Amino acid sequence: MKLLKQAGTMVIASTLLLAVAPTGVWADMATGSGTAAMSSPAFPGQVDTSALDAKITKEQALEHAKAYITLPTDYILQSISLNAFYGQNGQSIPTWNISYSKKVKDRFYGSANIAINGLDGTLTSYNMNDNDPEHKPSYPPKVDFQAAKELAAAFVAKVNPSKQKELLYDDSEEKAFRTPLDGNYQYNIRYDRSVGGVPYSGNGLNVNVNGEGQITSYWYNWDDKVIFDQASTPISKEKADKLFREKMELSLQYSMPYNTQGKRTPIISYFMNSFALDAATGEVWQPFPSLSGDNKPLTDKPLGTKPPATLNLTKEEAVKKVVTTFNLSSEYKLQEASYNESKNPETGETFSSWNMSWSKATSDTAASGKMIAGNNVWASVNSKTGVITNFNYYVPYSGENEKPVEGKISIDDAIAKSTEFVKAQLPASTNQLVLNVQKEYSQEMLKKMRTWEISYKRVIDGVVVGNEEVRVSIDRVTGAISNYYVSLSDIAYPAQKPEVISVDKAKELWLAQFDVKLGYVLESNGYYGAMPIEKYRVMVAAGEIPPSAATGAKAESKAKLVYSLVPKSANRDSFLLDAGTGQWRSAQSGEIISLDKVVVSDIDKHWAQNELQLMLDYQALDVKDGKVNPDQTIKRGELVKMLVIAMNGGNGGIYYGAERAASFADVGNGSKYFAYVENAVDRGLLDVGKEFNPEAAMNREEMAQLIVKALGYHSLTKFDGVFNKDFSDAGKLAHVGDAAIVVGLNIMTLSDGYFAPQDEVTKAQAASAFYRFLQTRAELQEKPRYYY
Repeated sequence: MKLLKQAGTMVIASTLLLAVAPTGVWADMATGSGTAAMSSPAFPGQVDTSALDAKITKEQALEHAKAYITLPTDYILQSISLNAFYGQNGQSIPTWNISYSKKVKDRFYGSANIAINGLDGTLTSYNMNDNDPEHKPSYPPKVDFQAAKELAAAFVAKVNPSKQKELLYDDSEEKAFRTPLDGNYQYNIRYDRSVGGVPYSGNGLNVNVNGEGQITSYWYNWDDKVIFDQASTPISKEKADKLFREKMELSLQYSMPYNTQGKRTPIISYFMNSFALDAATGEVWQPFPSLSGDNKPLTDKPLGTKPPATLNLTKEEAVKKVVTTFNLSSEYKLQEASYNESKNPETGETFSSWNMSWSKATSDTAASGKMIAGNNVWASVNSKTGVITNFNYYVPYSGENEKPVEGKISIDDAIAKSTEFVKAQLPASTNQLVLNVQKEYSQEMLKKMRTWEISYKRVIDGVVVGNEEVRVSIDRVTGAISNYYVSLSDIAYPAQKPEVISVDKAKELWLAQFDVKLGYVLESNGYYGAMPIEKYRVMVAAGEIPPSAATGAKAESKAKLVYSLVPKSANRDSFLLDAGTGQWRSAQSGEIISLDKVVVSDIDKHWAQNELQLMLDYQALDVKDGKVNPDQTIKRGELVKMLVIAMNGGNGGIYYGAERAASFADVGNGSKYFAYVENAVDRGLLDVGKEFNPEAAMNREEMAQLIVKALGYHSLTKFDGVFNKDFSDAGKLAHVGDAAIVVGLNIMTLSDGYFAPQDEVTKAQAASAFYRFLQTRAELQEKPRYYY
């Protein structure tokens, strides 16, 4: 969930601009057949020559790379190029990008990319990809998190010793760590820059260590031009704790889990607006300007009724609707009009729309009157209701875009025009639309802003409807509507706000999930105009907006002290706080979840304690009253759920929509086991039948058959003659091959020579068997071989 992530997305996003995988013919530089290229991104009308200012030569860069990274001898140099990398403060840094590969008989078995700072020879990034089919990860991983930390620390000491004393270990990944279910695991070790013992997450480094103990990637970001506020005295942490409680704002919101089983119904939740505290003053500090509005709908009652879904517009009617609504001139020529129709599998309703585009060619006088790409317009119209759902006006980049914008339309005038337009277009929704707009902009921002961005959130009896809104862009120069977007559903939300827990109780629940920590952030915190700086830089690199700010950016950035809310144990999946019950739910499925490590009271010193805890960590076992009842017979549905989660590596996302027909009559779309049973069918673990009996017990032979299918050896069990039948009760087995395979692979065991196929399986036995299944799978699983 975005609001729970620690500040520092700028660090991650900036890697998008560092490309260290150039293509070319693989060659050995030692033989003189290697290639070297020099390139730097250029924008219309200007050339970035920063890459030409490298103080490190190509030969020196190669020597640095060899000193930092010891590659296997069969990795051969592919290419080396000098490029400009745009750093955090907008300045470009010459960077040598070096690529190596491992090739065996025209097959690529691995690659390595190394980036060297062209000014001082620092290692800025490294990543290695091993595709050798003979290199298979073991399970459990050979190194644990502690060992991975030690390996990462040793690597940092080797490649960046001068910064060791200026780094602070970030333990958020370690707090969120769960023993992996797959040997192919990467430990992410993060160090933040330390300024007087206070972390600044905008600078630092990341080291990835795989389960075999190999360093697979490294990324380093540091800006010596950042000016840190070390004069201010921060308020105490105790005072910060109190202020967070006082200043925290919660809002009620309807959320619609998108991967829920059965009929989807909205959940009313308490949404926490993320913020930080200025550590010097205790005042609320936010990285982005806040949106404002009077929290009142546009009208007390709707101005009209909902249009009937019976129009069935023709193409001509849809085109006319857009042209007249937005007053498109005849210079815009229709380029395309496509009709799209789809059915909602849950409701059975059919949705249809017309999607159209127009273009207006313009004459380029500087190019002898030749026609060049001009302005474009896209629009979508609901063909049944006639409602325009999208309108977008695009002007391509030109030198004119670099000139300061001289706005003639005030924000208040833009709001007035936008509001009247929305009322005219959506009269049936005006009593549920609330103005939500940013009004405060610096003069510097306004010089670069062509449009006012105005939005209206949907609110029903004081409850915000998540992901439903109307957005309008007003051209600050012409006053024309340049963009219009409608996202309003027909979902039946409650007309009146349901009963909810108190705000104070909700605050307690939210704050219990966080620690209050002191840290440095940039005063702008990555905000440029009306967009995050990472998005701005990507758009500059793509040539979509003027690059003047990138090439002429300020050389210095200021960082201030703030107190932030940092998750105590980062949850890997998004979640929400049910305002009706006070329980945490998955934002994906709507299921009740635990945000903390699942701890039960009845597995301490149990013979399968570790295996049971592993399954509990992935919430693969049901817990009741703080107990898992390890020696209780496991249900068929629960066992299949556990196996599917184990096979899926513990990752979420197992979801089947309403269009999926149930494979068994007694495991319908609303069953908590539906997704797991259907996934087991798709994996070939279960055969479709009349009933599955999810609440019934599962015996040992049935579990053995599932495990054998999961290993991919089921076809072998048809040949009974090749298996050892030396079981005292072999005659009681339907297929002796299933038992022979799981016993031979030490996944399941005999008791006094008996397999006991009809004995019921306990939760502890299932957890133990599945852990050994994961070990065996790692040993037997072949890595794919790629052919080109």
